[in-house]
Amino acid sequence: MKTSHQSSVINHQFSRLIICILLLFTFHFLLFTFSFAEEKAISLEEIVVTAAKMEEAIEETTSNVIVIKNDYIKKMNVNFITDVLRKIPELNLVQNGGPGGNATLLLRGAGSSQTLILIDGIKVNSTNTGSFDFSGITVDDIERIELVKGPQSTVYGSEAMAGVINIITKKGTGKPKTNVSLESGSFGTYKSSMTFSGGVREYDYRATASYFSTDGISSAKGGTERDGYRNANFSGKFGIKPAEKFELEFSGRHYYGRSEFDDFDFFKKQAVDAINYVQHLHHYSLSGKGKLFISDTWEQILTASIVRDSLKGRDPDTIFNNYDIISQMETIDWQHNFYLINSYTLTVGAEYRNEKGENEGNFDRSLINKAVYVNNILKFLQEQVFLNAGLRYDDHETFGNKTTYRIGAAYNIRRHALRIKSSYATGFRAPKFNELFFPFYGNPRLRPEECTSWEISMEKDVFKNMSVYLTYFDQRYKNLIQTDPFTFSAANISRAKVKGIEANTILKMTDEVTIKAGYMRLDTKDEATGQNLPFRPKDKFNLSAELSKKDISAIVNYTFVSKRLDSLVKRNLSSYSIVNVAGNYRTSKWMTLFMRIDNLLDEDYEEIGSYGTPGFSVFGGVRISI
Repeated sequence: MKTSHQSSVINHQFSRLIICILLLFTFHFLLFTFSFAEEKAISLEEIVVTAAKMEEAIEETTSNVIVIKNDYIKKMNVNFITDVLRKIPELNLVQNGGPGGNATLLLRGAGSSQTLILIDGIKVNSTNTGSFDFSGITVDDIERIELVKGPQSTVYGSEAMAGVINIITKKGTGKPKTNVSLESGSFGTYKSSMTFSGGVREYDYRATASYFSTDGISSAKGGTERDGYRNANFSGKFGIKPAEKFELEFSGRHYYGRSEFDDFDFFKKQAVDAINYVQHLHHYSLSGKGKLFISDTWEQILTASIVRDSLKGRDPDTIFNNYDIISQMETIDWQHNFYLINSYTLTVGAEYRNEKGENEGNFDRSLINKAVYVNNILKFLQEQVFLNAGLRYDDHETFGNKTTYRIGAAYNIRRHALRIKSSYATGFRAPKFNELFFPFYGNPRLRPEECTSWEISMEKDVFKNMSVYLTYFDQRYKNLIQTDPFTFSAANISRAKVKGIEANTILKMTDEVTIKAGYMRLDTKDEATGQNLPFRPKDKFNLSAELSKKDISAIVNYTFVSKRLDSLVKRNLSSYSIVNVAGNYRTSKWMTLFMRIDNLLDEDYEEIGSYGTPGFSVFGGVRISI
């Protein structure tokens, strides 16, 4: 029997859903009352795979999706994915020092452990912390990055409270070819990479190897000793199609990172030089996926994967920076897509996940999570209206069971080149091993963190060469896991509110010049303290100008980040502006010269209090394709 409090919560959630639907149809009414655009169709033919865990046209998704393509990444001439993600207004990436420093991100004001990170659809978040360190991910084999905003726990489960980032790697195509890239530049930086790939109808293959080395900067902002970084990366993907309706894909990745770190003085509340502190990271992942069409209306997808991270820290000058930590996850997902009629798709799936975590001398544990999920996609009114509704049930070995759901709607008003969509969703994050079992801190009685979220957005082609995107979102978090000030152990004691506005525009000035701008206004509040949440800027703005000609491409990128609280150093970090420039010149069919300038104006700034960031720097190199 429901209590009055439970009934109140359900009524509150239902009221928000009704508001979303009413706003959706209010937009429609206003549009036809005050028509303000010529009749034309929205040309959004791109296919995405992350929003509904299956292929669908981006114009049919009811989630807000950002797609970052390889062409854009290539123009930037960057080495690591961190430099790509920094440019997205909805994300705030924080890194303690230069290359190789631990790098995590905050999506729409959520915590670093509240966004699910996938590589080719495989979950890679740490089983110990719940977050993911992006510092070792190079861009050499990235085909695209799909960012799905808003809770996605219905199809992905834990960690997908704020959204999902799926890093999709390239497949081999065409005749066998070899690509080589060589680069050098500031801070004693050197990078080399080589790719061998190809493919025909029956099979495809791709293998990439890279090595990166830099003397780096001092991780401690006031330090004098440089902290270097080494990264060796290998990845491969192989696909085979033995029959028209049956295909297999295997992928693997291993990278090694050697990072020199500095320490943090908690009495002075600042980072300080640590001459001999070194961390070694090994990341492994291996996955296999099979797709089979049982009939024209029934598709099965079976995926099995294993992901393992091994961290080893060594510092002979202190006992605190010595550790051996292992995070491992084994997952089996069996998904069924039923294309029952042209306007209705039903997805049903089951997932088994075995999580293991070890911190030598502290804990060695494993947990099992089992889940079933269902999702419905319905199209009607001549495929102008799309509804997406899903439900998921998770059975976790420690905290028990959890049910999440999501409902979304999208309305394509093609005659006015306008698309309106809205959604309401719930999400959760299961406690991780550090929070459950770390000596004198862990609490095995923790409940999962929970959130509810609703949003409404509009996408509009204002002119033939300009598109505008506007979104308002509101997210509420409860049972957040924090340190209990009385027991100094983990406890569900915090709540938070996050709401914001996102605005993006794309202006194609000519066939060769494109202007892109993005802005996010974020309002966060820790309900326990009344303060803003740490590392969440109120304002973030990005502006880029791209030039693409036959043999020349260039991009100028400007990013502004407003001040934000760093609770560890107990002060607001100053706002800052960064300008980056990159250019490419194809000298022949097989050779391209490239360069980039980072931090053109030599801005002095912090992403984390008292940790250093690179100043003005120049890099250049050559790409050869045979």
